[in-house]
Amino acid sequence: MDKIGLLATARTKAERPAKVIDFYKSPLFKQSVKYGLKTYDRLYFYNAKDGLLFPDQWMSPYDVSIKTFSTTQKRLWAQKVIETLMDYEQADCVQVYLHGGMVYRKFLEPELTLNGFHYEVPLQGYSIGKQLKWFKENLDNPI
Repeated sequence: MDKIGLLATARTKAERPAKVIDFYKSPLFKQSVKYGLKTYDRLYFYNAKDGLLFPDQWMSPYDVSIKTFSTTQKRLWAQKVIETLMDYEQADCVQVYLHGGMVYRKFLEPELTLNGFHYEVPLQGYSIGKQLKWFKENLDNPI
Protein backbone atom coordinates (compact mmCIF):
# COMPACT_ATOMS: atom_id res chain seq x y z
CA MET A 1 0.00 0.00 0.00
CA ASP A 2 1.44 3.36 -1.01
CA LYS A 3 1.93 6.11 1.55
CA ILE A 4 0.33 9.40 0.55
CA GLY A 5 1.13 12.66 2.31
CA LEU A 6 -1.76 15.15 2.37
CA LEU A 7 -0.23 18.33 3.73
CA ALA A 8 -1.60 21.72 4.70
CA THR A 9 -0.08 24.80 3.15
CA ALA A 10 0.75 27.95 5.14
CA ARG A 11 -0.35 31.51 5.76
CA THR A 12 3.08 32.93 4.84
CA LYS A 13 3.47 33.03 1.07
CA ALA A 14 5.89 34.22 -1.58
CA GLU A 15 5.26 37.61 -3.15
CA ARG A 16 5.71 36.19 -6.65
CA PRO A 17 4.41 33.10 -8.46
CA ALA A 18 6.22 29.87 -7.55
CA LYS A 19 5.67 26.13 -7.38
CA VAL A 20 3.66 25.00 -4.34
CA ILE A 21 6.70 23.53 -2.59
CA ASP A 22 8.50 26.89 -2.94
CA PHE A 23 5.52 29.25 -2.63
CA TYR A 24 4.68 28.74 1.05
CA LYS A 25 7.29 30.07 3.45
CA SER A 26 6.55 29.03 7.04
CA PRO A 27 9.14 26.89 8.87
CA LEU A 28 6.47 24.27 9.59
CA PHE A 29 5.53 24.02 5.91
CA LYS A 30 9.17 23.72 4.86
CA GLN A 31 9.80 20.97 7.42
CA SER A 32 6.64 19.08 6.45
CA VAL A 33 7.69 19.18 2.78
CA LYS A 34 11.18 17.97 3.61
CA TYR A 35 9.75 15.14 5.69
CA GLY A 36 7.06 14.31 3.13
CA LEU A 37 9.50 14.08 0.23
CA LYS A 38 11.63 11.68 2.24
CA THR A 39 8.80 9.58 3.70
CA TYR A 40 5.79 9.37 1.40
CA ASP A 41 5.43 7.81 -2.04
CA ARG A 42 3.46 10.84 -3.24
CA LEU A 43 2.61 14.26 -1.84
CA TYR A 44 -0.46 16.41 -2.23
CA PHE A 45 -1.22 19.71 -0.58
CA TYR A 46 -4.39 21.63 0.17
CA ASN A 47 -5.35 25.25 0.65
CA ALA A 48 -8.59 27.16 1.12
CA LYS A 49 -8.47 28.85 -2.29
CA ASP A 50 -7.82 25.93 -4.64
CA GLY A 51 -8.46 22.73 -2.70
CA LEU A 52 -6.06 19.95 -3.70
CA LEU A 53 -2.65 21.02 -4.98
CA PHE A 54 0.33 19.26 -6.52
CA PRO A 55 3.96 19.91 -5.51
CA ASP A 56 4.93 21.32 -8.91
CA GLN A 57 1.73 23.32 -9.42
CA TRP A 58 2.32 27.05 -9.84
CA MET A 59 0.72 29.45 -7.35
CA SER A 60 0.26 33.21 -7.42
CA PRO A 61 -0.20 35.38 -4.34
CA TYR A 62 -3.73 35.28 -2.91
CA ASP A 63 -5.61 36.14 0.26
CA VAL A 64 -8.23 33.50 1.08
CA SER A 65 -8.69 31.86 4.49
CA ILE A 66 -10.88 28.91 5.37
CA LYS A 67 -11.66 30.73 8.61
CA THR A 68 -13.95 33.03 6.62
CA PHE A 69 -15.94 30.11 5.15
CA SER A 70 -19.34 29.10 6.50
CA THR A 71 -19.75 25.55 7.77
CA THR A 72 -21.47 24.60 4.52
CA GLN A 73 -18.63 26.12 2.47
CA LYS A 74 -16.08 24.17 4.53
CA ARG A 75 -17.95 20.91 3.91
CA LEU A 76 -18.15 21.62 0.18
CA TRP A 77 -14.47 22.56 0.15
CA ALA A 78 -13.50 19.26 1.83
CA GLN A 79 -15.70 17.30 -0.59
CA LYS A 80 -13.91 18.98 -3.50
CA VAL A 81 -10.47 18.20 -2.05
CA ILE A 82 -11.22 14.50 -1.57
CA GLU A 83 -13.12 14.13 -4.86
CA THR A 84 -10.10 15.58 -6.65
CA LEU A 85 -7.79 13.25 -4.72
CA MET A 86 -9.95 10.34 -5.93
CA ASP A 87 -9.14 11.32 -9.51
CA TYR A 88 -5.52 10.34 -8.75
CA GLU A 89 -5.65 7.76 -5.97
CA GLN A 90 -7.74 4.67 -5.19
CA ALA A 91 -8.85 4.61 -1.56
CA ASP A 92 -8.13 0.90 -1.11
CA CYS A 93 -4.59 1.20 -2.48
CA VAL A 94 -3.20 3.98 -0.28
CA GLN A 95 -2.65 5.00 3.32
CA VAL A 96 -3.11 8.75 3.74
CA TYR A 97 -1.03 10.69 6.27
CA LEU A 98 -2.94 13.89 6.96
CA HIS A 99 -0.96 16.90 8.18
CA GLY A 100 -2.60 20.19 9.11
CA GLY A 101 -4.64 22.07 11.66
CA MET A 102 -8.00 21.08 13.05
CA VAL A 103 -9.77 23.89 11.15
CA TYR A 104 -9.09 21.83 7.99
CA ARG A 105 -9.03 18.31 9.40
CA LYS A 106 -12.47 18.67 11.01
CA PHE A 107 -13.91 18.65 7.48
CA LEU A 108 -11.34 16.52 5.61
CA GLU A 109 -11.41 13.55 7.99
CA PRO A 110 -15.13 12.75 7.53
CA GLU A 111 -14.71 12.98 3.74
CA LEU A 112 -11.73 10.64 3.80
CA THR A 113 -13.73 8.13 5.86
CA LEU A 114 -16.87 8.51 3.73
CA ASN A 115 -14.85 7.76 0.60
CA GLY A 116 -13.10 4.70 2.04
CA PHE A 117 -9.63 6.11 2.64
CA HIS A 118 -7.52 4.78 5.49
CA TYR A 119 -5.71 7.66 7.13
CA GLU A 120 -3.62 8.70 10.10
CA VAL A 121 -2.94 12.10 11.61
CA PRO A 122 0.68 11.68 12.76
CA LEU A 123 0.90 15.00 14.62
CA GLN A 124 -2.61 15.21 16.05
CA GLY A 125 -2.71 17.38 19.16
CA TYR A 126 0.81 18.77 18.70
CA SER A 127 1.39 22.52 18.92
CA ILE A 128 3.37 24.15 16.11
CA GLY A 129 6.47 24.10 18.29
CA LYS A 130 6.05 20.40 19.07
CA GLN A 131 5.45 19.67 15.38
CA LEU A 132 8.67 21.45 14.42
CA LYS A 133 10.53 19.45 17.07
CA TRP A 134 8.93 16.21 15.85
CA PHE A 135 9.95 16.90 12.26
CA LYS A 136 13.49 17.70 13.33
CA GLU A 137 13.74 14.45 15.31
CA ASN A 138 12.07 12.33 12.64
CA LEU A 139 13.72 13.56 9.47
CA ASP A 140 16.44 11.00 10.08
CA ASN A 141 13.96 8.24 11.03
CA PRO A 142 10.79 8.50 8.92
CA ILE A 143 7.72 6.43 9.82
